Amino acid sequence: MILKPRVVAVLGRDAAKDVRAAKDADMIEVRLDLVSGDPLRAAKAVRSATKQPIIATNRLQAEGGKFCGSEEERIEILLKASDYADYADIELRAEGRDEFLRRVKRPVIVSYHDFTHMPERKELIAIMEDMHDCKAAIAKIAVTPAALRDNLLVLDLLLNAKMPLCMIAMGPLGKHMRAVAPIYGSVLTYGYITKPAAPGQMSVADLKAAHRLLDPDAKAV
Repeated sequence: MILKPRVVAVLGRDAAKDVRAAKDADMIEVRLDLVSGDPLRAAKAVRSATKQPIIATNRLQAEGGKFCGSEEERIEILLKASDYADYADIELRAEGRDEFLRRVKRPVIVSYHDFTHMPERKELIAIMEDMHDCKAAIAKIAVTPAALRDNLLVLDLLLNAKMPLCMIAMGPLGKHMRAVAPIYGSVLTYGYITKPAAPGQMSVADLKAAHRLLDPDAKAV
């Protein structure tokens, strides 16, 4: 169980190599859809290289992923990779979601990504309710603010969340939220090691530095 915000290092193409540079992250996400070569071999290599908690993800194309096979193949790879992970991430809107949820043996992060706009409050609440119905261990919602004011809705939803919630504001108007949202209750924030995997993503090093600076519970020195 995640009791305080965690910085997640997103590993893609060279996951097996880059895991060595992710030692300062609290968790690791293996983007199976971005891995060069056999994704299962990469997942196994990352598991062998670190004791950090691992999230296995095989991102849906409609939500920013690069996997080119069928939905059945995508789900099977994710299920097998989850054997080397502590959490598995499946999209709320995935065609194979229910099949995945029936078979997976790990706690599940149910995710939703919108790379073009910011849904209204009513829609976001409905999304969270659907994630709750899926018995998500963590609900992950990534949206794209059109104005700075949109970020206030993100923070308000975090403050009033009834389940473990990760909220991400993508793009230039949301970049600072990757450091700020954990203060308001976002249980995860994602950073890169070599290059961003999503719009506005900050590096793990910058996120860790920001947390040291902004953490309201940090002791003065």
